Amino acid sequence: MADAGKLGRLARVSEVFTPGAPVNTYRLLAGRFEQVVDVVAAINQRGQHVVMYGERGVGKTSLANVMAEVLMQQNVHLRAVMMNCAVADDFAGLWGSVFERLDINGAMEMTPEGVRRTLEQLPIRTLIVIDELDRLDDDEALTQLADTVKTLSDHSVVATLLLIGVADSVDDLIGEHQSIERALTQILIPKMSPDELKEIVDKGLEELSMTIEPEARDRIALLSEGLPSYTHLLALHATHWAVADDRAEVGAADVERAIGAAVQKAQQSIKSAYQKATRSPRPGNLFAHVLTACALAIKDDLGYFTAGAVRAPMKRITGKDYDIPAFAPHLNAFTTKERGAVLECTGERRRRFYRFEDPMLKPYAILTALSRGLIAEDQINGR
Repeated sequence: MADAGKLGRLARVSEVFTPGAPVNTYRLLAGRFEQVVDVVAAINQRGQHVVMYGERGVGKTSLANVMAEVLMQQNVHLRAVMMNCAVADDFAGLWGSVFERLDINGAMEMTPEGVRRTLEQLPIRTLIVIDELDRLDDDEALTQLADTVKTLSDHSVVATLLLIGVADSVDDLIGEHQSIERALTQILIPKMSPDELKEIVDKGLEELSMTIEPEARDRIALLSEGLPSYTHLLALHATHWAVADDRAEVGAADVERAIGAAVQKAQQSIKSAYQKATRSPRPGNLFAHVLTACALAIKDDLGYFTAGAVRAPMKRITGKDYDIPAFAPHLNAFTTKERGAVLECTGERRRRFYRFEDPMLKPYAILTALSRGLIAEDQINGR
């Protein structure tokens, strides 16, 4: 039985490394300096609003969570409220939730102009963060939200909107309402760089008065696929092992054990998606190999890759130089319901681009391949 002191230290590790929740204090936010500067600059411009977009899981919510704190450090005094969109939301429901968080009561006209008139009455500068814009399925609500951005900008209202979504939701928001583009600073949040991911580990361990071997830190950054939640996940398990052994330094062996724990304790939805995509009764099938190669393929800023980009990792994984027709059926199968539609496809024939429907599946596929001996770590480095 672990003593109370050790249990307390283990609990503290879980408070610092939080794979299931966004960062909520600037002290623990790593990297993103350029994006922070862009958001601050936009918010400081009267009549300007912000939309942050990027792949799921790249840390958009974490960045939004700390913006009020960042602005306070810049002597910008304001109130900030944050809400998440829901699939069932309409425009009135969306702003009803915002006004509830702002402690605004009474009957209000839930139209873009009505929202503007209500926000004009606010006594102090206010930052309104609307997250998960991609979950807002109501086209009319998106149109009205675009109209709201425009009227708030035209009247220089002291409330600033910070909208968060994926690229498709930004396209839907702007749509035919091109006139709001001048009022909307669009900020891409890309995958995190290896140095930024290492900074997550370093900041967390500094909070715990612990250190990590450089090789172990590099490995966590490599395996995270640019997604901070996986950095938190691997660092959490690796640090737990070190604390359990009464060590103040995380080592390579701890990361090795963390890989197995991360695979075993991944979200059931991710595990199920992987199993559905790769399951086959035929011996020697390539589904797991191709999905891993997709995870390792070079991608653009929005996560898209081509079939041609899958060839090199396929060769590293299998030792064979497969032509595209050999695995193209697998790519197409991954877009079907039968394989869980783990990939989405866009473009025309011979110019198709693929992207993981859930970016969290990419590092999971790599970690699973490592744990099962399907690939070696030097085959990841060859990207």
